[in-house]
Amino acid sequence: MQLQWLYYFTTIAELEHYTKAAYRLHVSQSNLSHAMRDMENELGTKLFEPHGRNIRLTKAGELFLPYALRTLDTLESGINTLREYTNPNTGSINCAGFYSIEAFATDLLIRYRSETNRLGVQFQYGSQGWYDLQKNLLAGKVELIFCTKIEAPHIGACYIGSHPLVALVPERHPLARRKSLKMKDFQGMDFVAFDVSGQIRKQLDQLFLEQDIQVNVVMESPNDVILYGVVAAGHGVAIVPYPLMGVPFGTKIVPIEDGIRERGIYLQWNKERYAAPAVEYFKNYVIRSGDVLNQYFQRKGIALANTE
Repeated sequence: MQLQWLYYFTTIAELEHYTKAAYRLHVSQSNLSHAMRDMENELGTKLFEPHGRNIRLTKAGELFLPYALRTLDTLESGINTLREYTNPNTGSINCAGFYSIEAFATDLLIRYRSETNRLGVQFQYGSQGWYDLQKNLLAGKVELIFCTKIEAPHIGACYIGSHPLVALVPERHPLARRKSLKMKDFQGMDFVAFDVSGQIRKQLDQLFLEQDIQVNVVMESPNDVILYGVVAAGHGVAIVPYPLMGVPFGTKIVPIEDGIRERGIYLQWNKERYAAPAVEYFKNYVIRSGDVLNQYFQRKGIALANTE
C-alpha cells in the first residue's frame, strides 16, 4: 500500500469526481485512475462506483475511509511534532538540576527566552538529587543538567559558577549569634543532614571523620527545602548550599570559615546522544554567557562573601 494512494483516495472521496480530484492533486486524471485501480486490486474490492456524472464510495470504500483519514491525520501530527522538535525557535528542552539551584535555573530559562526572543521554546525542568541527575542524563531521560561535574569522557560540561555551603541554624540557637563558624563548632550538635545518596553528605561525613567531629543526625532528606523547615522548627543545625531565595523563615545563615569547599556547578550534556537544535542553541547560549550562576548572584544582590 503506497502512502500516495491514501491521499488520492481521500481526495476523490471528498470531491466525488476524478477530474476535480486530479486538478486539486496536480496529477493527470489517467494517473489518478490508474493509481485507484492498483489500490483496489491490492485491497481486493471496489472502492468507488458511478453515480450519475460523478462517483461515490462503495460500502467497502465507506468502511475504509475513516481508517485512511486517521492514518493521514496521525502522519501529519507526527510531521508537525518533528518540525517543532527540530525548530530552534519552537522546540522543547528537557533539563534538570539540584533542588538548591531551582530559583537560578528558572531565572536562566526566562533570561534565555527574553534575550534571544525565542518565546516559543518550551522548557521542562525538574529538581533532582545527584544520583538521579547522573542516571537520567546517561539514560537520555534529560538532555541537560545543572549540577556538580560528572567525571566521564562522554559527558560534556561548561562551568557556570560556584555555590558555597553555609551553616543554617534556628534563629534562637546559640550559634545564630556568631558572625562565622568553624567545623569544630558542630561538635555534639543535633544535625539535620542530606541523605547518604548525595554528594554533600559524603563530603561532610569525610570532613567530620577527618576532624574527629561527632554530630547527632536527627533527620535526613535529599531536599533542601525540607531541611530548611526542620531547622526552622528548632530540631537541629544544617550545612546547606546558600539558599538562593533568601534566608528561610525562622533561621539564620552563618558562613563557615574552614574545611568547606565551594561547589562548582556545571551545565552538562551527553555527547553521545543527538541534541535537537533547540537544545544546542540553549547550550551554546549558556557557554557564551559565561558564569551565569555567579551573574545571577550579582543581579539578585546576593553577597556570598558576607551573609550577615
